[in-house]
This record gives sequence, structure tokens and C-alpha cells, in this order.
Amino acid sequence: MNIDLTRLVTSSSEELELDLDVVIPDSLIKMTQIRELKDVKFVGSILKLCDGDYQITGNLAGIMVLPDDITLEDVEVKFASEIEENFSEFGNTEEKILEIVQNRLDITEFLWQNILVEIPLKVVSDKNKGLTLEGNGWRLITEEELEKGNNSPFSELSKMFDSRKE
Repeated sequence: MNIDLTRLVTSSSEELELDLDVVIPDSLIKMTQIRELKDVKFVGSILKLCDGDYQITGNLAGIMVLPDDITLEDVEVKFASEIEENFSEFGNTEEKILEIVQNRLDITEFLWQNILVEIPLKVVSDKNKGLTLEGNGWRLITEEELEKGNNSPFSELSKMFDSRKE
């Protein structure tokens, strides 16, 4: 996603308004748990500061499709992120994720990193929130239940052995 910075570089303008549909390459998406990105937009601006410095600000928003942690079904999760980042045309190339090449700035990697930060740790669809996880001879216990007491399936068996000893 290359942005032409000619107007900023030649000082004919101090600010460049952006309204972009963001397209992230499939090769990047496949390396994460994200199954799909939908309707991702970046609305913001690039401001020329002094001494070759620039500032990019705006709002990145869209929908990511993630697997449900219980059933692995697709779950659509909306995300929005406020972005404010300064970068320099002459910065240290090892630290830069934004680099101006021939008056063009590629912000794909920068936006991708901001999308990755928005991935929630746990995803459960609304229909699975009250789901009871138990079956014939088994049940899933929470950490709170585990801390409360002995929830071992052998606790009943141990009671039987204790009663035989008496």
C-alpha cells in the first residue's frame, strides 16, 4: 500500500489526508490465527514535521474472522485502533518499519502490526458463552473450581475405599 509523498516532500503541502481500503497479503495472514480480514479501512493523515520527520495519525478499523476457542467455528470480531506514529526519512534502518523510497511510503507492514495487536486472547461466539462442557463421565472444570477443592474423578473412588476400611 504505497502512498505518494511528493506533495509533502516538496513542501507544497504540510498534510496529506488518507482514506484507504487496507489489503493485507494472504502470506501474512496465514502466519496467524486470523482466518480472514474484512472491510479494513484506514482514515487519517500524514503530517510533515521539521527536519525530515513525519507523523502518521488515524483510525484503523475492520473485522477479523477468528476461530472460536471452543468449537473452532468462524467468529467475526470488530476491531478499531487509534494510530499515532512518528518516523524519519533518515532514521536507523534496523528500527524502521516505515521507509520512504522515491517519495513513496509503504504502510502495509505498519498497519499489519497494528492489526496484530488487536487480536483478542480469547474468542468465544455469543451462542457458545453459556455452553456447558460436560458429557458422559467427564466435565471441564474452571480454574476457580479446581482451587476450591478436590475435583478429581477419583475422589469418589477414594471415599469408597475409605468406607471399606472402617
